[in-house]
Amino acid sequence: MSSRIFREERLQLIYEQIRENGKVYVSNLAQEFGVSASSIRLDLGKLEARGLITRTYGGAMLPVEVNGDVIEDISELSLRAERRRAEKEAIGKLTATFIEDGDTIMIDGGSTTKSVAKHLTDKRNLTVITNSISLLPDLLGIKDAVVYLVGGLVYRENAVLVGDIANEIVEYFHPLKVVLGIDGISVSSGLTAADTSVPAVASIKRKMIDVSDQLIVVADHTKLGRVCLMPVAPLKRVDCLVTDSGASAEMVEAIRANGPTVEIAEVET
Repeated sequence: MSSRIFREERLQLIYEQIRENGKVYVSNLAQEFGVSASSIRLDLGKLEARGLITRTYGGAMLPVEVNGDVIEDISELSLRAERRRAEKEAIGKLTATFIEDGDTIMIDGGSTTKSVAKHLTDKRNLTVITNSISLLPDLLGIKDAVVYLVGGLVYRENAVLVGDIANEIVEYFHPLKVVLGIDGISVSSGLTAADTSVPAVASIKRKMIDVSDQLIVVADHTKLGRVCLMPVAPLKRVDCLVTDSGASAEMVEAIRANGPTVEIAEVET
């Protein structure tokens, strides 16, 4: 295999091998990717730092126990929507209060951002840009809203449009606010995404962040402190994190100390 690939791509491929085979050897990886053994060791060190693997003498393996602070891959969108429904509902309702009449917003796909979209129906004069097919019914239900759907490759599992075309279209816009869902947010690694099989998901999130004036991240408490494979942005790039009351006070204060404001949505019981 050619070594002319991005390091993150190599990390992804190495991690996929470990998940498939249970273990890998430095010597084999160095030969496969055409890089030095020291480069592979650095790669394995990076994956271990993210909590994804355990390094061994001469290689690496999956952890004996799955690290509860690590997300691996995302399954079907419908299943995700059912998880922590009350938390996502509370986050969506609170986040909607930060969107004002006349705002231009960009919002990406996901079960938490869908909860935001459904609470925007009372807003007026919005301009909304999205790459999410699943959000369209909610966005089209907003009276007098101008809705742009970003084109591109359909990633069926998450019902979003991604790829080079989608990235290019995102750059046409300069929204006042970007509402972004994320799989992991931590002090050490910032924002990270778990779609290891489709790096374009992380890529379009980066593009959305690049064009935003104000970045609002929505994530339930289970995403806090988690580190996923694909880096998206440093924590200091976030203006506001909206999470739920299940978040620990220590984690909230640690995130606030690194720049973002943190808003807590109270979950109805």
